[in-house]
Formats: sequence, structure tokens, C-alpha cells
Amino acid sequence: MQESKYCHFHKKLWETLGWGCIVLAVLLMAGLVVSLIMMGLGSVHVPYFGILCGAFAGGAILFGLAGLFAVRRGEIWSGRELDALERADSEESFFVGEDTIATFREEGILLHNRERSVSVPYGEMRFISVCTRRKAQEKGEWSVLMEVPASYVMKKAKKGEPPVLIQAEGKTRLYDTLRKHGLVLLGEQRKEESPLPFTRMRKFDLPDRTKRKRALLFLLLGVVLAGGGVGLLFYMSAIGAPIIVVGGYVALRAIVSYWRAKRVLAVYREGMYFAELSLQDSFFLKWEEMESLVPAESEKQKVIRANCLYGAYDFPRPQGAYEYIKEHFPEKCED
Repeated sequence: MQESKYCHFHKKLWETLGWGCIVLAVLLMAGLVVSLIMMGLGSVHVPYFGILCGAFAGGAILFGLAGLFAVRRGEIWSGRELDALERADSEESFFVGEDTIATFREEGILLHNRERSVSVPYGEMRFISVCTRRKAQEKGEWSVLMEVPASYVMKKAKKGEPPVLIQAEGKTRLYDTLRKHGLVLLGEQRKEESPLPFTRMRKFDLPDRTKRKRALLFLLLGVVLAGGGVGLLFYMSAIGAPIIVVGGYVALRAIVSYWRAKRVLAVYREGMYFAELSLQDSFFLKWEEMESLVPAESEKQKVIRANCLYGAYDFPRPQGAYEYIKEHFPEKCED
């Protein structure tokens, strides 16, 4: 327990330092903006404001990087704290939820928290190794899914209810525990990560029309601001110059937003990748993970359903995508 307290202290320390540095970096950026405005207004102290601009910019970059480093250190100590709390329960205990621990015993696992505990025999469970990949690469986040009959974890489970999957972090201690108890680990097995990039065969773009329309409106606004700033530049340079800068920034951001306002379905030699607008929602599946692919519909949208050992994933189905996959990977397609 002392180890977990030690880790908790360091986690809080690094988190406090990190967010403190980030807040300071934001304040320095505000100082930079004020200094730039004062320079644009043609103040008699232009050289001093120029020095301040450099100092504010340098300080913002320095404290911003320091803040990100400290926050990352806090995340590392958070992981160490959780591991220490697990081992305080036993060397064969692992978190499978915010406050629920799975402890491996001779005949099965004990799921327990402050409210209740339940024993699940190994004979009624399956253990599946999974690697969650947010990018088309070998590297990902490893975990072990424990398939448990619904009747053990749901108070009013109906007959025929599908089993529940509970997830534990894929750590060496967990893999050693599974081997110790002679439990079979299904799914993708963890191996040394290859530095070689995956090979993309075909890409299908899926533009987000709503976001692109919004980006075009901001692009128009940026162009109007920049054009108005050029007109004012000949009469009131102190006001025209900042307006040009703002208009250019808005237009540039709009161009970037327009280009990024799309989802992507990509077929790789190693698997399939779906790039959402947010990286957190993107995912990559290897071919060996997918037992079968079938065309289907979900919420009135055409999808390619990838059936895996532990569940199903829905990829979007743009024109020609399923036909291309069926041509190159016919063994994965059901029809």
C-alpha cells in the first residue's frame, strides 16, 4: 500500500506541474498577442515590444513543451499506481474496470469490488488477446479480453444473453499468470514490433459535406477580412495590418479544415484501416483478426461488417470498396 501512495504522490506532483506549465504557456501566448497589437498600432516603444514578442513566444514554447512532458510523466506514474494497487491485492490481480479487480485462483477468477464479489470457473470463460491500433502500423495498445457468461456479472440476465467481455491491460504479469494456470489465450499473439511500414493498396475518401461547407464559409470570411485589411492598409496601417493577419489565419485554417473534413477507408496488404475525423475513433484491423467480411446495413448506412473472434466492426462501404476487397482477399468475403 505504501508503494501505491508513493506513486499517487508523484502522479499528482507531475500532473500539477504539467497543467501549471500549460496555463502559463497560454498566458504567455496572450502576452504575445497583446505585444503584436501594440506593435501594429505604431507605439513609440516598438523595439521594446519586439523584445517582448520574442520573450513571450520563446516562453510559451518552452513552458508548453515542459507541460506536455510533465503530463506524460503523470500518466506513467498513474499506470504505476494502478499496478501497485493490483499487486497490493495479489500478484495475480488485475483491474478490469474503474474499481473492479479480477483475481486469478485455482479454479477460476474472482471478480470483486467494494459492493460484491463473484467467482467464475475457468471452464466457462475464454481469454482473447487483442491489439487496438489507431493507425495503420504494427504498434498498438495490447489488452486481454475475458469472456464471462452474462449471468455472473448481470443481476437480471435473460436466458440466452450473450457473454460479457471485460478488459484488462496486456501486461507481462497477466500473460505469465495465464500460462501458470494453463489457460489458452486466443486471438493475436504479442510479438516483437516490426519497424517496416504497412503497404497501402487502395484508398477510398468519404468527404464530410457539412464540415466542408462550414470550412468554405470560413474561407470566404478569411478572404473578405484579408481583402478589407489590404484596403485599410493605405489609410490606417495600424488597423489594416492586424486585420490582414487575422484574415490570412482564418483562411489558412479553413483550407486545412476543408482538406481534413473527410473519413478514409484504406485497404492494406496487412489489413483494413478506417480513419475517422478523430484519431481516437479510427481503427485498424489485421486480416488475421477478421474471420469474415460481409456487406450489411447499419443505421441505414451501407457498411462492410468485419466479424472477429470477440465481436464485429463496421467499416463504411463506399462504391466499389467491397468488390475491390473481394477481388484481392476472396477468402475473407462470405459472398
